[in-house]
Amino acid sequence: MVIIPRGPRLRLFVNTGLVALAYFAAAKLGLAYAVVGGAVSLVWPSSGIALVALLVMGSAVAPGIAIGSALANMSVGVPLPVAAMIGLGATAAALTGSLLLKRVARFQITLDRIQDVIAFIILAATVSTVVSALIGATALVGGGLVPVTKYGAAFLEWWLGDMMGVLVVAPPLLSLLAYPSPIRSAKHAAEACGLTVAIFWVSHLIFGATELAGHGYYPAALAIFPFTIWAALRFDHLGTTLSTLLVSIIAIWGTTNGTGPFAAATPVDSLVRWCAFANVVAVTGLLLVAAHAQEKRIHGLLRASHIELERRVQERTRDLERTNNELKQEMGRRRLLEAELIRIGDQQQRLIGRELHDGLGQHLTSLGFYCTTLNQELQKDGHPAAAVAATIVELVKQASLLTRKIAHGLDPVAMESGGLTVALQGLAQTTRSLNGIDCTLRVEPNVDLLDPPLQINLYRAAQEAVNNALKYSQGRHIWIDLEREGAMQRLSISDDGVGVDLKQMECASGLGLHNLRHRASLLGGSCTVARNAMGGTTVAIYYPISESPGHGREVN
Repeated sequence: MVIIPRGPRLRLFVNTGLVALAYFAAAKLGLAYAVVGGAVSLVWPSSGIALVALLVMGSAVAPGIAIGSALANMSVGVPLPVAAMIGLGATAAALTGSLLLKRVARFQITLDRIQDVIAFIILAATVSTVVSALIGATALVGGGLVPVTKYGAAFLEWWLGDMMGVLVVAPPLLSLLAYPSPIRSAKHAAEACGLTVAIFWVSHLIFGATELAGHGYYPAALAIFPFTIWAALRFDHLGTTLSTLLVSIIAIWGTTNGTGPFAAATPVDSLVRWCAFANVVAVTGLLLVAAHAQEKRIHGLLRASHIELERRVQERTRDLERTNNELKQEMGRRRLLEAELIRIGDQQQRLIGRELHDGLGQHLTSLGFYCTTLNQELQKDGHPAAAVAATIVELVKQASLLTRKIAHGLDPVAMESGGLTVALQGLAQTTRSLNGIDCTLRVEPNVDLLDPPLQINLYRAAQEAVNNALKYSQGRHIWIDLEREGAMQRLSISDDGVGVDLKQMECASGLGLHNLRHRASLLGGSCTVARNAMGGTTVAIYYPISESPGHGREVN
């Protein structure tokens, strides 16, 4: 035995009582339009109330349906056994509908999916109502309230009445429970008032028209559908279901008063026609609003996907920016490292140059002095080796001179005293004397001189380019030019040789092109290699310079 706590038990008792009271009140309204045996009505809102009660409150309140149905039928003279059987049929129908919706269709009371609407129409409005109609008609025949010959008509009319109650009454109740007011602004409220007035006026014109009665002019009722579409597109579920309920109320009023296109010779025929129309309007509105809700849901999902995509793009952009900044920082560190390596390389070259000049140069000078002394002594004695000693003296002098020139190339002492121009002049003189190739330095008067560290970079770049020209150009003349071009200055080394193929130069590791470009980048400039008008090669370094006067001269 299951013991229900006092609080939940009291709440269940109250809910069951409320369901019984609501079912009774709606049943009394429906029985006012009873057409067969005093208990069969084509207007039966109680079926919709019973289904909503079980869907929302659960099957525990089902006894309230049986109690309300039995009391309502007994109030119009139906015997207790028949009324009790009818109540059991109403309860069984509501339980069947709710169980089929919940367990078979996984129904959601929001009715915003087409599959829920179709399940509601087929399982709840069509299939489950057959149960109540079958049990109710059988009870009436068994109780002698309806003759056996009228059993089929009683079953059909009972079924249509319950179906109308489910399709017309249940949806607005579910919408009131599931949705807030669709009115979002004063303008929207004015539009809702306009729609209500329009539906009321058009429905009154159609279903209150005496001239349409008895002529079967059913197309006049189609004028209601544009307003149903309006309600579905602008006011969602609540607006659609309430508009359908309003049309149904006015149509019932007109049809029972003998006006409108559904009015016929007998009340039964009139209400059957009206019931079919009300069911069609309700089904159309439910399907349309579900399709519109599904479209809005898909649009919302697409918009959410778009927002998510934009968020991810922004995240990826931030990641790329962060990676780019890290890459820039890494490139900056690499450039600093390369610059430091070049500085250390230059420093080592200068050190080697000083060692050659101060160490080996001094030894060669001492060796030359002793060789000269030896040569003099041999000449005094008339020794035959005097001639050989003279040759040795000459070779030592040449070696000493060559050592000094190499030392000056590695350590441009002239730059410390005379700057870049004097250092380039020494480079040109060394090139002429050591290699026997004419080398000309041309410096325009308006060039500006850089800071000493940057001048060393330019000098080393000129050395690299001159060495490349000596090694590969096979020319007879080299020109070193330092000139100004607008806001930039240009150091170029040109030759009249065979020229160098640019693709080969890009691939060749020994040409020092990478070193030239890096030195240019340290100056904030660029390095270009191109053929010149003489058929040779011109290596040019462009770099910015501040506005200050400079001086230069041409040295041949």
